[in-house]
This record gives sequence, C-alpha cells and structure tokens, in this order.
Amino acid sequence: MTPSQSAEKFIEQVHASVGAKTKAVLGRAAVSLALAEGVPPDYKAPVANGKDISWDALVGNLEEVYRAAVRFRAGKALDETSFQREFRRAFEFGCWRMEEIWEQCGRDQSRFVGDLLKRTHGASLQMPVSLTGPDGTPARGLVDSEVTLKLLADGDAWSMNGPGTKNGLLIISGQPGSGKSQLALDLLAQLSRQGVKFLFFDLKGELEEAGDDEQKAQNRKRFFDATGAQYLRLIDSPLPVNPLYAGKSGPETANIASRVASLVRAFGPQMGQNQEDELRGAYQALKRPDFPSLVTQLESQGAEGVVVSVLKKLVELNVFATGAKAIPFEQWIARSNIIDLKRLDNETRVLVVAFVLNFFIERLNRNLGVRNGIQPLQMVLFVDEAHNILPKDGKAQLLEKLAREGRSWGFPLWLASQDADKFLSSGVDFADLASAGIHFSPQTLKPKEQKDILGAAVTRTLEKGEAVLRLGGKTTTGEMRQFWREQGQ
Repeated sequence: MTPSQSAEKFIEQVHASVGAKTKAVLGRAAVSLALAEGVPPDYKAPVANGKDISWDALVGNLEEVYRAAVRFRAGKALDETSFQREFRRAFEFGCWRMEEIWEQCGRDQSRFVGDLLKRTHGASLQMPVSLTGPDGTPARGLVDSEVTLKLLADGDAWSMNGPGTKNGLLIISGQPGSGKSQLALDLLAQLSRQGVKFLFFDLKGELEEAGDDEQKAQNRKRFFDATGAQYLRLIDSPLPVNPLYAGKSGPETANIASRVASLVRAFGPQMGQNQEDELRGAYQALKRPDFPSLVTQLESQGAEGVVVSVLKKLVELNVFATGAKAIPFEQWIARSNIIDLKRLDNETRVLVVAFVLNFFIERLNRNLGVRNGIQPLQMVLFVDEAHNILPKDGKAQLLEKLAREGRSWGFPLWLASQDADKFLSSGVDFADLASAGIHFSPQTLKPKEQKDILGAAVTRTLEKGEAVLRLGGKTTTGEMRQFWREQGQ
C-alpha cells in the first residue's frame, strides 16, 4: 500500500518516540482507531505519494478481521479495488487522528499510548467519529515545526514561522490571467503537505465545478487530492457553524452585542446609529443567539430598514447553520475548508467573511508560545479579492488585527487582490506590514506606488507567470510557482 507523504512523515517521526517495534505497528493502530471511531463519509484521502508499505507487515495475521470491519463500516460487500480504497481511507484518516491525539497529549509517550488504548478498548463500531481530545476539548492540530514555502519557481523558500520571522502575513496581487490564482493554489497545497490547514474564502469561484473544461477539472481534482480540503458552495449548502454567541454574564453579552452591532454597521450599507442600537438591544435579549432568532427579535421590537434586510438576507439564503444544528467552530476547522462565495452578492459576501473572521478574533485568540524559536501554526486564513473588505474606515481593523496578531494564535492571514494599491488604501499599510509580498501586475502602479509597495521601481515588462517578490527587505523578479505545473511538490 502507498501512503501519503503526510502519513509517512508522521509515522517516521513518532514510531521511535513511542517505542513502537516497527512503523507498521503504528500504521495498524491508525487503521484500528479509524475503524473504531468511523471515517467521515466525505473524507478524501490525500494523494498517495509516499513510500510503499508492505501489506503483510501492515495487516499481519489480522487481514480477515480488517476485511470484515471495513465491510461493516461500508455497509455492503466490496470488491478488491473498493476494499483497498476504503482500507487506505481508514489508514490515512487514522494517521491524521493519531497526529491530533499526539499533539493533544503534548507529545508525551505515556499519555499518547494510554489515550490510544482508552479510545480503542471497548470502542463500538457504532461510535461516530470524535474530534475531541482526551479531556473532552476540541482537538487543535498544531504544527510546531518550521513551515517553509517555495514562492519562486527557482529560488530560496520563505519561512512562515521560523526563528526571526514576523507575522506570517502574505499579500498577493495580480490582474486576471496573470498567474495569481495558480500561485495561491500551489501555496495552499504546500501548506497541506506540511500539516497546516487552511480556510480559503473563494470570492470568485476559483475551485467551482469545471463543467466541460477537462483541464480545469483535472487540476481541481489534483488540488483536492493534495489538500484533502472540504468544499462548500454557499446557497447550495449552509456553513455548518453559527458565529453568534452569548456571554457568560449580562455585561459580557452586552459587550459582545456591541461588537456584533458595530461589525454589521461597518459592512452594512447606509446603516445608522439608531439601527446599530436596535441591533445591540435585540442581541442582548437573546439567550442563544443565531441569525433567525436575531431577525425575529428585531422585527418584534419594530425594527425595519437596512439592519433587518441585511440580516434577513443571511437567513433567507441559509448562509449559516441555526444554533440548534451548528457544530463547534473547532470541529469545523479540524480540516481545511474552501468557502465558495461566488453566488452571493458582494455585500453579503463581505459580511459573511467578516462574521467568520470576527469569530477567530473573538473566540480563538489564544496565544501559542514559541517553541525552540518556532511559532506553532494551525490554520492559514486566506481571503481572496480582499480589496472588498479593505477600503473603508472600520473595515480594515478586522484584518489589521489578524495581520498583526493572528500568527501568535496559530492563524496567520493571507490576502489577495487584483490591484496592489488597494493594500495602501485603508489606513493600514499592509504592503509594509507583510512578511512576503508577490505582485504580478506592477505596471498598474505609479512609480511612487511601486517604490512603496514593491520596494523598488520595475523597469522591464514581466512575462506571464513572472512577478515581483518583496521578501526580507529585498525585491526580486522571477517566475512564480504555479499549481498546474508544480502541484505543491
């Protein structure tokens, strides 16, 4: 059997630490754990690009047991090809789960082994998959090794979180067809191969179904195979989370209500102070706020106009799950996610992105201590077409806070925009703040803007796929990575 590189790397790193006799023992434990808990139906195993594992060493004398368990989980008879596919899904998911447990146990051998025994001993094949750690809290899946990304097709890599690095903010700009999107996909694939998850806000449908475009369909499949990401297209399906919540006390809920009302006003067209006050009062009146109950409360108070129409649209389009059906945010972000917002109007897109990012700021802002010079990472937050959320006063504050502090929480921010000058237009110089900046269309900038954003003037016309890279105080020009060509390798 051929594993993914991520599974192979995990087993390679851990088997000696836990005293496993062979690497196959850990692989067998991974399969057993996955079959005991259950592999989610939508789980896609990452691409098989590791070194082959001996089948006999992996299953030993338990082959018939595994065959029976895999058939039971599938709920039907399986031919050999289907069995091998389902077995590999169990192996890859089990390795992913074991890595989560390893991190939750602080990489402590005795805790890790004990937790595995506790999970598998007496585990029922009817158990649903669990995404919680040994103490019942959601698993976080931190990566505390150095994460390096190749930006240029031929050049030095960029360290996102190594010694001496700063905020992990990446900005990318480029006109349509310049290579910006293919670079973005390649960087996300590189992240996945190093164990870092991502939340990609796809505002223009970059990863939508390809239709009759065979090349695009193949490229799309390769991306999902490489990253294992979940894809969700809004309107077709809701986000499974609810970004509204109440505090533990009246004053705390009042504070949350004020911030939510301010957020809606910042992104709601022509919303005034009175409507912000109405929204704040309605929010405070709810014990378990979600969007349907918030709209109902506003209408019961006699509120009307923009504040109601903006929130009512989120309900009518079924954008977020209700409080009763929502899953915890931590469970949702246990895997990489792509949110396709193309079918929403621009105002609704921006508000959806704002609510999700605000939740990261409000609820997931726990500082992660630097370990041996490495800043641990969990998930990159990548906003495409970010100029929609940057330009006006009040809007930039949301992204500015994530840009400056997100990496210390394990959630570094990446931003992409067609126009590089938009990174200067919001009262915050994101170009100067960024750890790395890549710009495919410098010809759209005035000479002074080129100096401010690129660090130097560009005197020659760039070929397609070439860009200006500003990294570590230096400005270089060269051919950038492209997913259709490198595929994150």
